[in-house]
Amino acid sequence: MNLIKYGYRISQSSQFSRSISSSTTHHPTIYFTGIQPTGIPHLGNFFGSIEPWTELQNTVDKETQMMLSVVDQHAISLGPLPADQLRSNTHQMTASLIACGVDPKRTLLFRQSDVPHIAQLSWILGSLQTTSKLARLPQYKEKQQRFKKGDIPVGLLTYPLLQAADVLTFKATTVPVGEDQSQHLNLLGGLAYAFNKTYNTEIFPIPKQLTRESHARIRSLRDPEKKMSKSSGGERSRIEITDSRESIIEKCTKAQSDNAGKVTYDKENRLAVSNLLDLYSAVTKMPISEIQFSEWTTLDLKMNLAEAIDKKLKPIREKFDELQKSGEVDKILLENGEAACEIAEKNLKEIRRVVGFL
Repeated sequence: MNLIKYGYRISQSSQFSRSISSSTTHHPTIYFTGIQPTGIPHLGNFFGSIEPWTELQNTVDKETQMMLSVVDQHAISLGPLPADQLRSNTHQMTASLIACGVDPKRTLLFRQSDVPHIAQLSWILGSLQTTSKLARLPQYKEKQQRFKKGDIPVGLLTYPLLQAADVLTFKATTVPVGEDQSQHLNLLGGLAYAFNKTYNTEIFPIPKQLTRESHARIRSLRDPEKKMSKSSGGERSRIEITDSRESIIEKCTKAQSDNAGKVTYDKENRLAVSNLLDLYSAVTKMPISEIQFSEWTTLDLKMNLAEAIDKKLKPIREKFDELQKSGEVDKILLENGEAACEIAEKNLKEIRRVVGFL
């Protein structure tokens, strides 16, 4: 399957090219990605990771293994959460993924903590990594600022090891993620390479990064200089996939704009208005050049945007509500968790033997 013609870019660090070219082991193509259980996803999550996955799911060959993990262990890397909140967030995220089009019959959708083998491999990978290299990663530097010196959770530092174990436990070959994960993918490739070299094996493939070129970057409705997020800006800064029609209209009408007259697309001088047009383009799948907005007022733009978002989210809301009233999500997590464990058990037995644990 040639994914390039579908708007994807496959990349891999050149530092591993010699290892890859000399490899005699064939690893079947396996797609793997993870998503944190933050509860109900917003449009930034939808267009940034969920929709690209569903499009990929419906594009690649049917026999290709696809795995999507709700990474609840990553959710506590900054410190513990109330148990009821974590359970609820995981259930809501799983239901949201299915409502958005993730097909559990096509994608092995499972909860990370149901596969304890991942944590064991994370520990093994830790023997191949240094604290100084982990501490240089930009995301660690950014998030450590939230804590007093000396009070930084160990999980924040070792997060990339668990992330690498997520992928390598299943010997995944391809990881669909955004550009912001490139450094973590390089670290992941480095760990796979280091393990293979240290133990004179080819047990792990060197995973490739798959990025959708047309990735929509969704910005905050209240501050277009920032990305849409749950961690800042308040509820009116984002639209969640289960928001009611009334809530969508309210958030769109109160979104930041200006009083500069009819709508124009000018990111330098009219960033807020351009941000709303970008969101309209993402929702409708219409390029900016094809949107007939020259006679729109900013209120027209906001109302048209609200209508387009509501039309997009209505079937998702209805499917989510249906899932919440049934026991389907729990059944899927149970069955797929067992299936993921079977794969992990087979792979970890081989890894443990290579390391010397068996």
